[in-house]
Amino acid sequence: MRADLENELFGEDKTTNSSWKNPGIWQRGLAMLCFGFISGFIRLFISLIAIVQFITLLFSQKPNSQLVRFGQSLNSYTYQINQFLTINSESYPFPFSDWPDGRTSEVPPAEQV
Repeated sequence: MRADLENELFGEDKTTNSSWKNPGIWQRGLAMLCFGFISGFIRLFISLIAIVQFITLLFSQKPNSQLVRFGQSLNSYTYQINQFLTINSESYPFPFSDWPDGRTSEVPPAEQV
């Protein structure tokens, strides 16, 4: 009886044992680590875009449309990364798939002004 309990708690579960040896899981783990770092750099880059957009608004009273589109695509890319990191998506983000175009169904706040 004791051996059955130990086996159940600490034992030789075949699914656990095989998952440690599964190279696909380790590959995904490495990709998750890399995309986590990439996501941090993207957040910094989005902050820089926000500063530039604010300065643009101060001087021209309208946002830079190219930065708006690029910001939308960065937001979509960040969303793809977050979906991958939280295992809500099996598809690997860019560069393993296409760069997101950033189209949204919402009207950007800059165009509402």
